[in-house]
Amino acid sequence: MKRQAAKSRLVVLSVDGMHPSLYRTAEEFGLKLPNIQDLARHGAQAEAMESIFPSTTYPAHATLVTGVAPRVHGIYSHLASLDPTEHARPWHWFAAAIDVPTLWTLARAHGLKTAAISWPVSAGAPIDFNIPEIWDPAAADPHQDFQTVARHSTPHLFSELVAAIKPSPQLGLDGLRGEAGLHLWRKHQPDLMLIHFVGYDDRAHRHGPRSREALQALEHTDHEIGRIREAIKGNKHTTLVVLSDHGFLPAEREVAPLVILKEEGLFDTRGKKHPELKHLGAVHAGGSFAVFWLEEPTAAEQQALDRALRRLMDTGGIAEAVDRAKLERLGSDPDAEWILDAADGFCFSGRFDGPVVGKESKDRGTHGHLPSRKGMEASFIVNGPGVSPGKNLGRIHLTDVATTLAQILAVDFSELSGDRKPLKLSD
Repeated sequence: MKRQAAKSRLVVLSVDGMHPSLYRTAEEFGLKLPNIQDLARHGAQAEAMESIFPSTTYPAHATLVTGVAPRVHGIYSHLASLDPTEHARPWHWFAAAIDVPTLWTLARAHGLKTAAISWPVSAGAPIDFNIPEIWDPAAADPHQDFQTVARHSTPHLFSELVAAIKPSPQLGLDGLRGEAGLHLWRKHQPDLMLIHFVGYDDRAHRHGPRSREALQALEHTDHEIGRIREAIKGNKHTTLVVLSDHGFLPAEREVAPLVILKEEGLFDTRGKKHPELKHLGAVHAGGSFAVFWLEEPTAAEQQALDRALRRLMDTGGIAEAVDRAKLERLGSDPDAEWILDAADGFCFSGRFDGPVVGKESKDRGTHGHLPSRKGMEASFIVNGPGVSPGKNLGRIHLTDVATTLAQILAVDFSELSGDRKPLKLSD
C-alpha cells in the first residue's frame, strides 16, 4: 500500500510497572523525574489506570494495543506453556498469538510507517522496523541474549542499530532501548513508534518497588524519555504518550502451591527425580497462580485439587481464589479452573520442593494481583497537539488506550475489536 502523508505522529513509551504515585508524589520518594512530571503537568493524565487480570506485562501490553481484555485478544499470561515441570518455558513472544486487530495492523492498513523496540508480543508482527522482546528461555540472562533478538528482528535492522549505537554495559537496559528509538526516529521517521522500558520493573522485582535501586532505574528511564522528548519536539504534529501496564506491591514471603499440588498426587513423582506432568497445568505470575485441566480430570483428581485449594487457603498467603464466574467478569483466562490472588506481602513461587510458605521471597516486589488491589494501578500521560494542559482523565482502564491512540493517529478506531470510545483529551 502506498504510504499516506500522516496527519499526526505518535510515540508511545511504556515504563513497565510504574504506578502513578511515583511521579504524582515523586518528592515523597526523593525521586527526580523532571520529564515525566513536566509531561503530566502540561498534558492530560489519568489519576489511575486499571490493569487486567493477571496484572502482568504480556497480556497487559496486548490489551494496550488492541483495546480488549485477554479473554478476547488471547494472551492470558506471560507464559505460552502451561507445563510447570518444563525447565525452560517459552513466553508469549509472537504477535501471531493475538486473535484481534492491533494498533500496528491498523496503522499499516492506513499506510502509516511503524516501529517498535522491545514491545511485548510483537515478534513476527507486521511492523516496518521491529526489534521485538524475545530470548532463548534457557538463557542465563535474557537481557543479554542479543542473538535471538537479532534473528527475529526486521532483516538487517539489528546490525544497523549495533553499528549506529555501539552498545555498551554503561547504557543499561533502558539506555539501549532509548538509543535504538532515537535512531529509528531520526533515520526512518515512523508515524507510530512503540518502546518498552524495563529498568524499573527489573529492579523493583529484585529489590522492591520503593528501593533505592528501583527508584534510580526510574530516574534513568526519565532521562531516556527526556532525550526522546527533545528529539521529537520540533515536529508540531507529534504526540508523546507515557504509560505503564501495572503497578507493584512489596513482597516479603513466598507461597509455593506446587508443593501441595504435588503432595496431592496431581503430578507424577513415582521413582522420578523431578515431577512430571499428568493432567494439571499451572502458571505462577508473581501475585497470581493459575491452574488448568489439560485433560478431563477423574473424580479423584478433582477431589485432590479441591483438597489442595483448601490447604492453600489455610496458609495465610492467599487473599482470594478467583473462580470461573469472576474470571469471566474480569475478561480473564477462560480455561483456568481458578486463579489465586496472593495476600499482602506474599508472592508465588514455581518450586515443587521445600516448605509451602517460605521464610523469605526471592523477589522483593511483585505484580499479577487482581487489578482492584491498591498499588496495581497503571499510569497514562499524553502530551501533544489537541491535548488540554492539566486535563484530569480520572480513573480509566487499559482497554481505553488503543482507541485513543488510534484517534491520535487519525485512523478509524472502529476497526479495532473493542467497544471503548477514545478518551476525551481536550476540554
